[in-house]
Amino acid sequence: METENHKLIDAEQPLAVTIESLRHEISELRNQNHKLREQLTAKIVHEEQLSKTNNELQTEIFERQQTEAALRLMLDRLSHEKNDLEILLDTTTSHSDRIETLMYDKALSLAREVTIDGMTQIANRRAFDQRLATEWQRLAREKMPIAILLCDVDFFKRFNDRYGHPAGDDCLRAVAKSIEACIRRPADLAARYGGEEFAVILPNTDRDGATFIAEKVCQAVNKLEIPHEASYVGGFVSISIGIASILPERQVSPRSLIESADKALYLAKDQGRNRVVFNDE
Repeated sequence: METENHKLIDAEQPLAVTIESLRHEISELRNQNHKLREQLTAKIVHEEQLSKTNNELQTEIFERQQTEAALRLMLDRLSHEKNDLEILLDTTTSHSDRIETLMYDKALSLAREVTIDGMTQIANRRAFDQRLATEWQRLAREKMPIAILLCDVDFFKRFNDRYGHPAGDDCLRAVAKSIEACIRRPADLAARYGGEEFAVILPNTDRDGATFIAEKVCQAVNKLEIPHEASYVGGFVSISIGIASILPERQVSPRSLIESADKALYLAKDQGRNRVVFNDE
């Protein structure tokens, strides 16, 4: 009996070893299977990433092709426009001298319309106001005097009534030319102030200098010897002049200088006309 038990035990030992060996192999197979599944999953993920990247590249290629086509169309259009512009430029260049001359003449014409009196061809009221404002500020900084003359053709209405308006226009043109001829400095300005009135701006000029110019203007107009039988002064056209001179101040309006000269002009008329009067106020 013991012998049989001993034989049975001897037979069971190899079987147990075999079972244990099989269990170990199964465990390794399971591990290998798990690793293979992980590798398969990683490959699937990688394949999906590659597919996504490929789709993105395909989309980018398509967009670039569209952009390239649009750029080619734009380039063709620009090339046509460039050719048109070159033709226009050649045409413009060939006529540039003519165009420049026309533009320059037009600019001069516009400038004259703005600042020149159409009838007498001397500065107009607008130019007078602008120049007076500019010189007032400049001389206020430099603390130098400024003077103005206000001139009025004596009994001009009676002249028009006696000789007619065309003759009156000729008279005003001759007087304007005489006044302008009496001033020499670039900063001086003779202007038609309105109607038969004229004004002269004399920068850097005191009472004596302004009086000298005013008397010179009176003499020049008298020398014209334009007949004026309707005048109460004499047989020829004459002029009355009011003078004012002042040291400008920035806080004071240049209008005060005009008002002062206007009072002097009133005095010149009141004292008999054909004379120069300086406002001492």
